[in-house]
Amino acid sequence: MPMLKPDGHLGCCEILEPPGSGPKGGALRPRRKVLFAVVAAFTIAAACSRSEQQEVLPPAPPPDAPRIVVLPFHNLGDPADSFLAFGVTEGITRRLGALDDLGVISRTSSTRYDRAEMTARQIGDDLGVDFILDGEIQLVRSADTGDRLVLAPTLIRVTDGTQVWSERHDRPMDEIFSVQSEVATRVAESLGLSLDDTERRMLAASPTTNLAAYQEYLWALPLCWSFELEELSVAEDHLEKAVQHDPDFAVAHALLSETHSLIFHFRYDRSPQRLAMARASADHALQVDPNLPEAHRALAYFYYTGHRNFDEALKEFAVAASRRPNDSMILASVGVVHRRKGMWQEAVEELSRAAELDPRSDINIQDLAATYGRLRRYEEAEAYCRQAIELAPGDIYPYVYCARIFRSRDGTPDRARGILEEMPVKDPAQQAYYRFEQAMYERDFEAALRWLEETDDVISEPIDEVVLTRSLAECRSRIVLGAAEKPPLACDYARVYFERARDASPADPALHSALGWVYALTGRGEEAVSAGEQAVELLPITADAMAGQTMLEQLAKIYAWSGEPELAVDTIEESLAHPGWLSVPMLGLDPDWDPIRDDPGFQDLLREPSLPAS
Repeated sequence: MPMLKPDGHLGCCEILEPPGSGPKGGALRPRRKVLFAVVAAFTIAAACSRSEQQEVLPPAPPPDAPRIVVLPFHNLGDPADSFLAFGVTEGITRRLGALDDLGVISRTSSTRYDRAEMTARQIGDDLGVDFILDGEIQLVRSADTGDRLVLAPTLIRVTDGTQVWSERHDRPMDEIFSVQSEVATRVAESLGLSLDDTERRMLAASPTTNLAAYQEYLWALPLCWSFELEELSVAEDHLEKAVQHDPDFAVAHALLSETHSLIFHFRYDRSPQRLAMARASADHALQVDPNLPEAHRALAYFYYTGHRNFDEALKEFAVAASRRPNDSMILASVGVVHRRKGMWQEAVEELSRAAELDPRSDINIQDLAATYGRLRRYEEAEAYCRQAIELAPGDIYPYVYCARIFRSRDGTPDRARGILEEMPVKDPAQQAYYRFEQAMYERDFEAALRWLEETDDVISEPIDEVVLTRSLAECRSRIVLGAAEKPPLACDYARVYFERARDASPADPALHSALGWVYALTGRGEEAVSAGEQAVELLPITADAMAGQTMLEQLAKIYAWSGEPELAVDTIEESLAHPGWLSVPMLGLDPDWDPIRDDPGFQDLLREPSLPAS
């Protein structure tokens, strides 16, 4: 999902091979023809390879397969031991999720329910499950006999609320993993599932024998998929301690790898060292257990976030999914990668399947909203963003998605303003940027400048590969406001920043694109076009259907501000031919198109019907 975040480490290692890169220089129009010839060639190749694409995910369980949710076990002991209840719930869910003929609701959805507040029927109807596993847990401490774990699980049939199976376990604490395995096995047998030897081994597997390592892992688990650097850093610290306690704790190594990959992906740290740590942790996990699905999932994220090697990522996700068919994170991730590859229908199907297994996850619903929004299927997009707001009213991003959908569909700022005003006060600096963006569309440039005062100095959006600074945003505002004859000081700050960043990371297309935008705003047309075209060559739409489309749209704006209206119109047409937030109504709304607003070709575009993207 889009995340505009402070970026303290702009220097990017040169890890992204520039597909379609070629010699610089030459006349603008011939070079533009070569550029789109490359795009066309890539498009044909992508279409051919898509027809040969193998299925990444295993088939969904048959329609008559039972579906179950493991609710958070009630902690009857010291509140400080609640992490154990969380861990046992997660461990049983993880084991059941390895079974092919069972549908298992994700932990992120199950933790949102309190058994005391809803009946089994209500929970079953809400989640679409046939059975509920509920229970109580208590850690009994004793200096004489040692710590003991008391666990009382109950399997409930949703239709009539009857107990299908119940059992009480009173075991030494160091048998916590064998207890989880026994419970998962008894549940599977009670549901009438036939377990083969492989499935029984997966149910019996223990991630570690070191309880201190396991405790550190459990503390990290709720934080490691955050979008916040502070939470990711805390998760990283706990996972480092976990693998120090047990160097063979493969699941912790895998999760540590994914944490490194996320920190890299969100541009918190684009150093070679960060990416190397992500690879090393994934490799360590695979060395300990070559068949571990979490390790293959971690390696997939490394290829995806670090190298845009989507094909290798899909291969690793396929291995992980074959052993974790109920892992909604894998399902959603495959959908996100297919979206990057321009395989939009596959992405919709996979994201929808992930949402079925994790129906209370607002992230999956936001991904569906964004996907339909980019496909310009606005009715479905709005339905999903409204659902995301219901699921996570305290999060700002569903409101942001709704605003983008409204602007792209309607070409007016009114409904977008209304939904943004409903945002909860959560991240003032982040929200200020979105209010700045809205004020620009409303052409209230003075208000836009006031909102900018509250934003962070550097912001980035890794989903669309956008990097911005407050100085660049101010430069844009003041230029559009009428300061073109004498570019404001903010433009100089932005130019120096992005020139240095580009020189430090010449393979980063987002930096070329941002620098080209600065050049275009300040009248340095030839340099602007060179930088914008370089960004598209480094990241064509055929190499990344989402971020590449951003580079293409930004290039069109650079052409528009560099005295190249025909090239701008051609590039807009190319951009509109692909899924993205750009739409015909947005052409009329966005002040960035003002330099070519009276151009006949642009006026023809405004009369075109706004159709869904193919």
